[in-house]
Order: sequence, then C-alpha cells, then structure tokens
Amino acid sequence: MIEKWKIGSFTIGQFVLFQTILFLIFNKVWDFGISLRSLFTSVANASEMLEIINNADIEKDESFSKDLQINAGKIEMKNMTFAHDSSKNLFENFNLTITAGEHIALVGESGSGKTTITNLLFRFFIPQKGEILFDDISANKYTLKSLRNQISIVPQHPEMFHRTLRENITLGKNISDKKIFEVLEKSQSLQFVNNLEKGLDTVIGERGVKLSGGEKQRIAIARAFLDNAPIVILDEATSALDSITEKEIQKGIFELIKNKTAIIIAHRLSTVQKMDRIIVMKTGKIVEEGVHKDLILQNDMYAHMWKKQIS
Repeated sequence: MIEKWKIGSFTIGQFVLFQTILFLIFNKVWDFGISLRSLFTSVANASEMLEIINNADIEKDESFSKDLQINAGKIEMKNMTFAHDSSKNLFENFNLTITAGEHIALVGESGSGKTTITNLLFRFFIPQKGEILFDDISANKYTLKSLRNQISIVPQHPEMFHRTLRENITLGKNISDKKIFEVLEKSQSLQFVNNLEKGLDTVIGERGVKLSGGEKQRIAIARAFLDNAPIVILDEATSALDSITEKEIQKGIFELIKNKTAIIIAHRLSTVQKMDRIIVMKTGKIVEEGVHKDLILQNDMYAHMWKKQIS
C-alpha cells in the first residue's frame, strides 16, 4: 500500500480498506487490554476470597457445644479480662451478675465498654480470661446459633431492606398476619401501619427511606417481640429520637422487656430512670451502681451526667 501511495496509484477504496483494518486492529488490542485488566481483577478477588475461606479465625462452635436452652435468663461475667488488642485491657477481672428477669441500664461515656459487653454476650468477641455464663452454664457450651437466637437486640439504627413491611418484620419467617398484628400493637406500630395505603404490603424503600426514625424503631421492637427471646438488649434504641417519639416508643419497650432479662445501653438518662439497677461505667470499670434516686443522692458521676442533661 505504501508503494502504491508513493507512485500515486493508491485509490480511495484502498485507503478506506486500510483505515478499516487499522481500526479493527486497534479495537481488538483495546478489547484485549480490557480483558487483561478484568483477568487481573478477578485473580485479585479470588485471592481475597481464598484468604477468607482459609481463615482459621472464622467463628466455629467448640466440639463440646450443644443447642442449649436459656430458661431463666441469668447472666454472669466472672473474672473477665478482655482487650481489643494486646496493648491495653479494656476489662480486667471484670465481674457483673444480672439476675433472671432483672432490668439493668449501662451508662457512661463513649469508650467505657458498654457496647463491648453486648458484643461479648453475643460471642462476637471472646474474653482472654474469665468466662461468661448464661443460667450458670458457660457461654462456649452453647452453639453460636442457639445462643444468639435467645438474645434479641434493638439497635440504634435497625437494618431495613428494600422489601415490604411484612418481610421486614418477619425476616423470612413464616408468620401469620394475626401474629404480626399482635406484635405491631404491642410495639405501638399498629396506627402508622394502618395509615399506609398498602399496609403490610408497602415497600419501604432502600434502608427504609419511606419510614421515619421512630417508625423504624417500632419495627425493630416488633421483630424482638417475634423473637420472644429470654434476654433483650436495647443499644441506644431511642437516642436518635425526639422526646415525644421517645416517650411513645418507651411504652413498647417496657411491654417488650416484661418478664425478661433486659440490658439497656443509653446516653440519654431519661430512658433508664425506671430500671431495677443502673450501672455506671468508666474505662471498663463499674464506678457506681444503684437505682436512679440513690445515684442522684450520691452526687457522683451519674448525678453530674444527669444535671448536665437536664440543664
């Protein structure tokens, strides 16, 4: 083609053919580059997946673990030592006993260990020393599934899915509408559900964008009613709500924890006044405990926190 171009016999048709062939070659080289990049990305992803598959730290039951039942709901942390890393212990020889059916509150500054206690109860973390017992049976004697199925949690930000309200309440369980409406009434949710045009068949959007914060909390409480677990944990369940909505939701909370062992983690002290016992924590230690009235009279850490919030 170059020789023909030099002598002037290079036709327009040949030029178009030459350009087309060049374009096809460059296009194939470009596609090859994309495929090569995709191959390396897949290899990298596969390598990460193999690391997860070969990870020996993935949760496993002990060989002696069994599907045991928690009947009374007593919890005991005995001489427990735990650290997130090897540099400093958060808990050291920590002891806490919660009697069956007792309602306690854990309060204190951020980083005092309140949420870590929750993670230890679920066995997301394992203490380096000491043990946790449920009904006087060591936690590691329960299978992870049986233990976690017997502890309900109402978190500060409940997970919601882009599904119907019914599916977000039942989470895949086969529950009759009659039972659903029972838990909706107990969780103070019935009115807002009845006001929805499609009721339980309403799709609530990604992460529940069609629901308010208070409505999401009510749904989380309804889920806990369906769990009917002997132990209930409420982790900052009303901290993001206004005071009016909080008072309404508290009705559902007190109905939920009736005749159950309950642990309420709160920064807002107005939510814990009626607890059987309030435990004040600081850097992994219990610095005060008692009922609201007595702690106010002690005029220590809890009283200062209370005065700061009501001022």
